[in-house]
Amino acid sequence: MAYDFVLDELTQIIHYSFDGIVICDADGVILFQNPAYERLTGLRAQDCVGRNLQELIDEGVIDKSVTFRVLSEKKPMTIIQNFITGKKVLVSGVPIRDASGEIKKVVCNIRDLTTLNQLEKEILDLEEQNQRVNRELEELKEKQDARKAIVAHDLKTKEVMERAMRVAQVNSVVLIQGESGVGKEGIVNLIHQYSNRSDKPLVRINCGAIPEQLLESELFGYESGSFTGASKSGKPGLFEIASAGTLFLDEIGDMPQQLQVKLLRVLQEYEITRIGGVKPIKIDVRIIAATNRNLDELVAQGKFREDLYYRLNIIPIVVPPLRERRDDIIPLVYHFLRNIKNTYGVNRMFSRDALESLREYDWPGNVRELQNLVERISLMINKPLINLQDIESEVKIGPARRSASHRPPQTVQQGQSLKEQLEEWERVIIRQSLSQFPSVRQAAKALQIDQSTLIRKMQKYRMKREVM
Repeated sequence: MAYDFVLDELTQIIHYSFDGIVICDADGVILFQNPAYERLTGLRAQDCVGRNLQELIDEGVIDKSVTFRVLSEKKPMTIIQNFITGKKVLVSGVPIRDASGEIKKVVCNIRDLTTLNQLEKEILDLEEQNQRVNRELEELKEKQDARKAIVAHDLKTKEVMERAMRVAQVNSVVLIQGESGVGKEGIVNLIHQYSNRSDKPLVRINCGAIPEQLLESELFGYESGSFTGASKSGKPGLFEIASAGTLFLDEIGDMPQQLQVKLLRVLQEYEITRIGGVKPIKIDVRIIAATNRNLDELVAQGKFREDLYYRLNIIPIVVPPLRERRDDIIPLVYHFLRNIKNTYGVNRMFSRDALESLREYDWPGNVRELQNLVERISLMINKPLINLQDIESEVKIGPARRSASHRPPQTVQQGQSLKEQLEEWERVIIRQSLSQFPSVRQAAKALQIDQSTLIRKMQKYRMKREVM
């Protein structure tokens, strides 16, 4: 009974095997073929079982037989077999011997070369695409300093780079605009590197991440004893530190209006006065500013000085979002994969459907979001070829869902002004957001405000840095 049960199971396994299976006797007569053989070759069981393979060869049904090769060589053999139906398959034959060692039967396993060739072609195509992109990246880096390479395959990105290279040769003020994460700092590096100031310092400061009083002292410096806690010897500001080099004012749209007046004077006179000082100091520095905010709207709202805007906007460079330069997306993926391999020793590739899904996504976080996702997927998915299902199982590509808990308190506090109550509600909302999202950037995105604005509000309400 147990033997019959096992035999029945083996019969079902052979019957439902994806590969074709044919069994012949020692004379080359076909004894059995499973349904997969007919599906792969087009030959029905009633046309083959009971017939000698030599008949099929003589009739041109098949061009050769692996069974005869096995019987002749007395060992397992593999050949490529062509059928009259036009099919081409890979056939492996294995001899089955009796107790005395004589071959009694030959079991043949048949696999469809069309499917195997298609898989092989896809792998070769991916490898070729990978090599081509790597070659293009290397060619691009040869034209630039490898330390500051920018992946530029899309026409819009190439136009931005060409504009940056042209303006690098002069000392005019440059205003770089674009959404958060598009790569504005890379353009700043490129301009400085190809300028006649490349051997001098490139000094950076985020105008939206530093409180107004501290920002003024950082930019202009201060004299000895100018305020409580000031160094006895005074301190030079960034305008002086960047002397003969470049000063990069990031998030210029968040600069307080009082400092906007002082910056305008710097751009007009190219001299600064330290806090607590009376003597103007001449400076030789190139100014590059950047922002992810719409300065035209800020000017119209009275939040940004119009005269300063015109002084900054002498040579504007607008870096388009990633969704408007989709030809950069796949090269960027390969660029990040190579960095991951060099950094972590992890070698990953993305399938064609996975790459296409990344190319079609709008990337609200732009290049920074793409880089984070590629690194996350590469480190979390433990296999060499990552497909679309792997991406979907690890992360949902789509806009972040807004939390329903972003609601202000519903009670009115007596004895407090409207402004005080609004500030209290704002404080609660910010704390809720920071507790629900792992980074300030994501919390700011959920609240639909700039990251720099959120940082400034955190400083206003004296929220501890560790919540960031």
